Amino acid sequence: MNKRIAECYAAAYGNESFVRVLEGKALPDTKNVTDTNVCEIAWRLDVRTGRLIVFSAEDNLVKGASGQAVQSMNLLCGFPETAGLV
Repeated sequence: MNKRIAECYAAAYGNESFVRVLEGKALPDTKNVTDTNVCEIAWRLDVRTGRLIVFSAEDNLVKGASGQAVQSMNLLCGFPETAGLV
């Protein structure tokens, strides 16, 4: 089951410039995303309850409204999605 979940996350976010899916025992941490437009994601499967627990960390000042505005403008104007954000 864990392999299938990992494959789903890789398929969904593998080509995304601003999403980092963590593997193994690593967990998201704000120190890794501060002053970036990156969102870190990790997950754990609780075998007791059958629930998937998802963890994420982002800098809401950059990844929030301002970063999203620049990212959207880049896409709208035909610029590279990462322009001004990397």
